[in-house]
Amino acid sequence: MKEKITNLELTSTMFLLLFSCSLGLAPYITIKIAGIDAYIGVMIGTLLGIIPLLLLLYLFNYEIDKPIYEKTKIIFGKILGTIINILLVILYFAVAVTMLFNMSNFIISQYLTNTPIIIVIIIISLAIFFSLNKGIPAITKTSCIYVIIIIILFILEVVGLIPEVKLDNLKPVLEYGIKSPTAAGILYSLLLTSPIYSLLIIPKKDIENNKKTNKYLFISYIVIALMIFFISLVTSSCLGKYLLELFQYPAYTTLKKISIFGFIDRIENFLSIQWILSSFITITIPIFYIKGNKNNKILNLIIIALLIIVASTIFKNNTTYNHYLITYYPYVFLILFIIHIIIFLTILIKKCIKRK
Repeated sequence: MKEKITNLELTSTMFLLLFSCSLGLAPYITIKIAGIDAYIGVMIGTLLGIIPLLLLLYLFNYEIDKPIYEKTKIIFGKILGTIINILLVILYFAVAVTMLFNMSNFIISQYLTNTPIIIVIIIISLAIFFSLNKGIPAITKTSCIYVIIIIILFILEVVGLIPEVKLDNLKPVLEYGIKSPTAAGILYSLLLTSPIYSLLIIPKKDIENNKKTNKYLFISYIVIALMIFFISLVTSSCLGKYLLELFQYPAYTTLKKISIFGFIDRIENFLSIQWILSSFITITIPIFYIKGNKNNKILNLIIIALLIIVASTIFKNNTTYNHYLITYYPYVFLILFIIHIIIFLTILIKKCIKRK
């Protein structure tokens, strides 16, 4: 990578990877498990999410001149390291496919109800193909612009939704105990942080002033955690116990309540741009991880073709997709977390052996 990435660009990219989970994926899973206490699950998950974040920072600081797929070969040897890399590629492909369908399904259900979903999948995939050809520095710079747009839109949300908050809708609090919110929090923490490991494809030496990288990433996590907690709390308080479980995209439904100056309505379509932008990055970065640091247009085209085929065929309808989210997708980010824990522990063991 010839061009350096700034800490702000890297932080913006992680910000979008984290924020994208607030569209459909995290709300749907946490609400299914914890119901009206989903916002408590988000709070618990945010605290637990610090563990995967610290794991990311540690792996970033190990062999700072190499991407993760080279680090695994150093740690485990060529054969075992290659097997782990192949497994990670499969898992990140599953993340990309899931996010692509989620984003396309959202656009179809809210904007283009009479359009076949395959059309939307192809259009988004072509945009990703264009980004792949430009390289990671280009997408991280784009992320900075996206983050500015998202923060502005979030401020508009805060101003518009605070008058709609009804704390009585949050009652009864913990009606069925803390068990369900805790389980939801554990899944939420893994779902929130699973895409950020794809940033390990960037060697830390390619980041300008990388001694401050840890601080920048940690601040980004805190900011995005507060934003998502606000979204989940306001969504629960605006919709209430029964409506909350009715919608697949409850946060988007909540935006329909916003009215500016009492007569400007239906601005939810404008505000929802924030989720589309962040989801686009969350699809693109794992694909960067899959293709490695090779700038090969043919390879990029093959990956995008596979992405389109799998995303358009594996999910027959929305019911199939929702069943997959609850039943199978949690194992994807659980395995991602376990693999990186194994990498972390192996590094520690090797360091201990070397010292002795």
